[in-house]
Amino acid sequence: AALAEPRSSWLPEVQQVYKQLMQEKDPGARQAELFQGSAKVGETKTHQIQLTAGKYYSFFADCDYSCSDIDLTLKAADGRVIKEDNDDDDSPIFGWRANRTGSYTLTVTMPKCDTEQCEYSSQVFMGTKPVFDH
Repeated sequence: AALAEPRSSWLPEVQQVYKQLMQEKDPGARQAELFQGSAKVGETKTHQIQLTAGKYYSFFADCDYSCSDIDLTLKAADGRVIKEDNDDDDSPIFGWRANRTGSYTLTVTMPKCDTEQCEYSSQVFMGTKPVFDH
């Protein structure tokens, strides 16, 4: 029966997986943001996010079955890269403790997509402790 499901059904499933993972690693964590969209090969999508100084954040992204590589980058208001995961994979993850309250930019880049556009989602969790140091 799983084979009959639409290929895009993976994203809601993986969002639940990340929620469960965060609950196991940090029971006090909660999802702060969920960004969803689609991107062409080589395209970068930007999302604005408010972060609070002293809080721990975990960042995730994933893409549909047509995508084999997606990258995730967190930038400060001045454009400086704070954290990024641009490994050749389809599930970038990193954590960061915000050092100042303010607006940040989370970018999702789609290096590899087998179709005209690939669907993606990016989740941000705010927690009580560091979960992912990379």
